[in-house]
Amino acid sequence: MSTISLPAIPKFSVHVPSRPMMARDADSMFWTSRYIERAEHVARLLLVNANLLIDVGDLAPKLLSQHWQSVLTIMRTEPPAGGVEGTKDMGARIAHYMTFDRDNANSLLTCVSRARENARGIRENISAEMWEALNTLYWSIRGDDAPSRFEESPDDFYRQLMTGSMLFQGLTDQTLDHDQRWLFTQVAKYLERIDVTCRVIETKYNILQSGAGQMDAALKNIQWMAVLRSCCSIEAYRRHHLGEMDPLRVATFLVLERNFPRSVRYAVGMAREALCSIRNETSGLAIDPAERLLGRLNAQLEYAEPSEVMKEGIPTYVQKIQAQVAEAGLEVQKRYFLY
Repeated sequence: MSTISLPAIPKFSVHVPSRPMMARDADSMFWTSRYIERAEHVARLLLVNANLLIDVGDLAPKLLSQHWQSVLTIMRTEPPAGGVEGTKDMGARIAHYMTFDRDNANSLLTCVSRARENARGIRENISAEMWEALNTLYWSIRGDDAPSRFEESPDDFYRQLMTGSMLFQGLTDQTLDHDQRWLFTQVAKYLERIDVTCRVIETKYNILQSGAGQMDAALKNIQWMAVLRSCCSIEAYRRHHLGEMDPLRVATFLVLERNFPRSVRYAVGMAREALCSIRNETSGLAIDPAERLLGRLNAQLEYAEPSEVMKEGIPTYVQKIQAQVAEAGLEVQKRYFLY
């Protein structure tokens, strides 16, 4: 008697959440990435500010002062002891203060040093290539010859810092498992990018509005080009828009562009996805507050129109984004680093 063989019953694997990272390790991965991203922004701001003066020549004293003070405002940094406003060498003093000052929490030296300090504590969690790149970046600014190289060519010095930051991020993507460790670096990178980009837009917009009567169309054009360069976005913007730099177009491109990795909208989406993946990896429980905040912000930006931004006012619009992202950052720390 023949028998009929039945097809095998497929076995469906049940996802078992991974064990959460130690809070200390997750915290160090997060801050290593965030400080590296911050260093890149500081270096680019200083480079763009210096080059802008070459393009425009002499600026009115008030505009020149606002121009250099904007670096401190964007990075939320108090002026150096003794102040800088009204001094003949204001630009040089601010550049040195934002590059080498050990007491400045947002100087390039401090950012790179803190990134390396965090990475050293979790050496076993990062690749050898990441550590080598970060160590090289650290000694490029910490070495005895750093001040002389800076004096000889500040532009080259800043570009080396920017390239070193991007190299570290690329190595993070290419040499690290895309697990919880990598996901925390992504959350940190994009939260920092959103915050600084919004502050660049807000600060520069206010300066340009206050000095509108002192600038002709050509100077305004150069200033808005500098805003885009400060966000590493000039070529991408030009591929979308031709002609003069329109403030609303510049702001909405940096905030609302869907596919550009330096835009606020893109960064919010990527940070939210990373948090969602961390939750799925570790618990699969209900959406946490940080993910919910970024999800709402992501939906808001997805359906926003330029007219809405203009109606609310560009500074007010980006201030609200900053507040939501700051709250999300605090919730990430409460959920993953402080338990």
